[in-house]
Amino acid sequence: MIALYLKNQPERLREILSSLKTPFRRLGNVFVINTSSEDLLNLIEHFPKDIVGKVRICPIRKEEISGLEDLLEIGFRSSSLEEFVEEKIFESLYNILNSGEVYFQPIIEVKSRRVYGFEALCRLSVPIYKLFNVSDRISYMADKFCREKAIRDYIDKSLDSYHLFLNFHPKFLKNPLENVGELITILINKGIQPSKIVVEIDEYEGVDISSIKLIRDFLKAEEVKVALDDVGAGYSGLYHLMEIHPDIAKLDLHIIRGAHENPIKRSILEGLVKACKDNNIEVLAEGVESVEDLNYLIGINVDMLQGFVFAKPSPNPDIRLIEELAYNLIA
Repeated sequence: MIALYLKNQPERLREILSSLKTPFRRLGNVFVINTSSEDLLNLIEHFPKDIVGKVRICPIRKEEISGLEDLLEIGFRSSSLEEFVEEKIFESLYNILNSGEVYFQPIIEVKSRRVYGFEALCRLSVPIYKLFNVSDRISYMADKFCREKAIRDYIDKSLDSYHLFLNFHPKFLKNPLENVGELITILINKGIQPSKIVVEIDEYEGVDISSIKLIRDFLKAEEVKVALDDVGAGYSGLYHLMEIHPDIAKLDLHIIRGAHENPIKRSILEGLVKACKDNNIEVLAEGVESVEDLNYLIGINVDMLQGFVFAKPSPNPDIRLIEELAYNLIA
């Protein structure tokens, strides 16, 4: 059973429930419905938006609604719809996260023609971007969980002689010092050299630039490299490249694909590579899918390459096979 509590406008809630032909028992400002949490969410979809933001919800047992004191307690225990949905999601979030798997995509160093590192990509039964859209708390938990799982798998699969690229979403980092401190603590406890870690800062549009700079400074002080993702994807990417001055610039895949036959893309790429080289920023081209683009990118002196032309992301990358292919392609 579910109790709906509306401090003001209880008559309006009564009218809404009646119009939806939902049986209820009313006790003052409390409306008791004999329904499950899942069915309640479907019901509330039909509520007017102004009521959804005001109604409070409390799961109850039948024996809890016998007197006035019980009604007062229901009022105190009730939560907002957002809190109620979060609680239901948290109940299943553990299973969602633990059902996920970390995939590793190789990053090839052009000069040595060998694997420089791996980008960790978390694949869940529910697309992670959907979790990010639910609430900041769930977004933060999912983001942190995926990063920590990537570090565990990085060690368990004996990839720790290579660099590990980890994604950070700055909009979920409320306290940069604390968040970066947590990462460094995990690395120390796992016996990983911070210099083997590359933090990819992405989803940075609309985030305060001073916060990103603070994260960058904390990471660099601990010898963790900083990579800026989606460089070249519009003005925002260029602005952040100038302001943040990362160790590595990841060129956006949309200007990489088909660059060998597109003169405008070539002009943009050559300008970006020169700007990075002049400022001691390494250049990583992602989304490399053809030999023609590969050869062009080598010709303009990018430092690293990532893409399907070498390997798709895999939970168990075959390093020998990847390096053999990379050696032959680059040679």
